[in-house]
Amino acid sequence: MTKNNFGRVVEVLTENMKFSSLNFNIEGKVPFDNDPLPNESEIKIWNLSDKTLNNIKRGKVLMLNAGYTGDVGLLLHGYISNVSTTWEGVDKITTIHVLDSEDLSKRVVKEIAFAENTLASKIIRQMATYIGLPIAQMELNQDYRYQEGYTAKGEVTEIISKVAKDCATSVYINKNKLYVRNLRRGGDDLFTLNKETGLIGTPGRFEKDGMKGFNIKMQLQHRVTTASAIDLKCSVFTGLVHVRNGSHNLSRTGDFVTEVEAIL
Repeated sequence: MTKNNFGRVVEVLTENMKFSSLNFNIEGKVPFDNDPLPNESEIKIWNLSDKTLNNIKRGKVLMLNAGYTGDVGLLLHGYISNVSTTWEGVDKITTIHVLDSEDLSKRVVKEIAFAENTLASKIIRQMATYIGLPIAQMELNQDYRYQEGYTAKGEVTEIISKVAKDCATSVYINKNKLYVRNLRRGGDDLFTLNKETGLIGTPGRFEKDGMKGFNIKMQLQHRVTTASAIDLKCSVFTGLVHVRNGSHNLSRTGDFVTEVEAIL
């Protein structure tokens, strides 16, 4: 265990309220991946007052920070999709589901015709305006040219996904921002992962979808998310891998880990 990873910290912020694991029992799971559909996280908070619960509402912005004393970062920035409360004995447990963007399934276009020789980048940028998300990164492997033009119709996220596929490029939503980029290339900070910096166990190899890589488990690390570059140092491999998907799992006394699928 790394000597720096002590003193778990979890913070939930919404509607000018802040809930800290210093005062509340908080558990959660925050998934991330490389597709354009919003991910849904689940957060549980114990024993909130009725007055507080009245202010936790669907559609409101919620942010989740987590880490260790002196090293805390943003895991989630999204919108509350559902709130429910149940009782277990004397404990009142509130479960909050959060999408990492607004629900985009209803963002559709009837039909937009793009002229001959339109570049994919133009289509993606225009479609992005309809879902209202800022483009955090856009770097296409190939800016595909539609020589016969292109007709956009239907769900906007699906249109963006199809156009990005024509460019052999991944597209995904993360922390309420849109990314269109190669998972193996970008301006990501390099995170060195070994037993001293939080690696748990021995990574397992996988080969699927034409990709090879490792399933990796580590102490919770807010720096790691989709497309993160990891300098992995372990008994079975030493070298660079890139995160394709994974999840942060957090609690006050149980799991406090980040698990990822990282490709070579």
